[in-house]
Amino acid sequence: MTVLSAMQSAATRLIGRKPTTFFSSTQRFEQEIVDLANEVAKSIADDNDWQGLNRIHMITGDGTTTAFPLPSDYGRMLLDSNIYDSTSWAWGYQRIVRADDWLEFTIRDWAIITPGMWCLLQNQLQFVPAPSDQSTAKFLYITNNIVTDENGAEKTSFTADSDTFSLSERLLTLGIIWRWREQKRMDFGTDQANYDALFSDLAGRDGGARPIIRNGRRNIYRGTVGWPWPLGGT
Repeated sequence: MTVLSAMQSAATRLIGRKPTTFFSSTQRFEQEIVDLANEVAKSIADDNDWQGLNRIHMITGDGTTTAFPLPSDYGRMLLDSNIYDSTSWAWGYQRIVRADDWLEFTIRDWAIITPGMWCLLQNQLQFVPAPSDQSTAKFLYITNNIVTDENGAEKTSFTADSDTFSLSERLLTLGIIWRWREQKRMDFGTDQANYDALFSDLAGRDGGARPIIRNGRRNIYRGTVGWPWPLGGT
């Protein structure tokens, strides 16, 4: 199914009309829905580590290069992403999250456990020390290509009625509905609740990070292990 069907479903529920086209239309409502469709799709993709958007990237070392370009469709890393070295069976590269910590490690030239450390810096994957010659390292990331056109080509956003969403079309429809009503300062509480319930259900069954809804706002929980004992004093 295409984004057209998702937008038509939303339009039918919002204004009781089913437009035949959206992207080529000059009507205000249709253009509002087009804009919201892309905004909601991006929000859905960002709010969970969907397995359908996971991609694997491999780099090959030459013994001297320390900085490698990100994949062309790179969106973001998974929160718990690791980079695994083909020559180290016990562990992979250690991730340094803070750029300041990375600077300290590289300046101090401290001893580093093989295979080394990595950091995202200047939109590149930085390694210390340089991956050894012909060694390979692999990692998972989230692609920013969340849309497919009618010819099967992936892209980052909807540009035509014939495009398809890589994730749930039903969730996209519900997201458009509540965001449009919110934009018009109408009552959208029930619509948002329906969206949040479906999002949580799909995210839970997908195995990615799940949202926690507090006071109408979505916070993303990406933990995997819960504290098994009662909290507080005895």
